[in-house]
Amino acid sequence: MGFKLTRSQFELAKFTLYLMIPISIMYYVGIDTDKKLDVPGFWPDPDTLNKVPKEKYQIQAELARMRAAKVEKRKRLEEKARELGITPESVNKKDDE
Repeated sequence: MGFKLTRSQFELAKFTLYLMIPISIMYYVGIDTDKKLDVPGFWPDPDTLNKVPKEKYQIQAELARMRAAKVEKRKRLEEKARELGITPESVNKKDDE
């Protein structure tokens, strides 16, 4: 006497298989990913990343640093423009023509 599989049992087995295979793969990949999928040096070291200032004095210090960098960049660009002979007057003359 053999085991006879009806159509409804077969469809139920297919459904179970189709449902469990992706869940099993996600479960396998999702557990202990630090060891299975570890690529040394992939993520940057947290010490080298930018830190968002949270305290008021940190925010003020960061704003002061940004302003100083902006002023320094402007001075550097103005100096370079002077070396190239670009002046506000020469720019205005070209606009008038």
